[in-house]
Amino acid sequence: MNEVLIISDHLIMAGAERLIYELAYFAQQNNLKVTVLIANNYNTEYYDAVFKKMGIRVVRTSLQGLNKLRHPVNYFRALYWQTKLKHFAAKYFKSIHVIGLYNVHKVIDTVIHPNRFFWHVNNAVQHPEERYPFSPANFQNSEDTIVYINPYQADEISRQYGDAIKCKTQIFKLFIAHE
Repeated sequence: MNEVLIISDHLIMAGAERLIYELAYFAQQNNLKVTVLIANNYNTEYYDAVFKKMGIRVVRTSLQGLNKLRHPVNYFRALYWQTKLKHFAAKYFKSIHVIGLYNVHKVIDTVIHPNRFFWHVNNAVQHPEERYPFSPANFQNSEDTIVYINPYQADEISRQYGDAIKCKTQIFKLFIAHE
């Protein structure tokens, strides 16, 4: 169980995706095996080749709507990963990192693990009326951790959700870029 799983919904070249790269690089430097799971997106993107070159496995599968999948390979891959993450994640992964609080609702009931980290990668100004659309239920598990990449995000979430936040929180300074 010396592996971490990083979950996102895409890998295009942008801030959240750069964070995935930095986390994967950091994990590798600390002798951890890394799997990047791209949920509900089957399109090959820029970072697929980068991760392949690094020896990091990228899995593209659906974590929702199993009954909507028509391609047999996609159906069975999704069934395998949904079962693995719901019932055996703690056996296979040291920790689970979900990139973007906007992805938490997609995985909160599917990915069962005592070491889940929900990385917050945007700000309220990016949402209508500067209000986050996240369900307070996403923050109820005291074993989960919200990771902020700047103190401003922590203030925004705290102002909007207040006492509804039961999970741990921490601020994590982003890595220094390298290539």
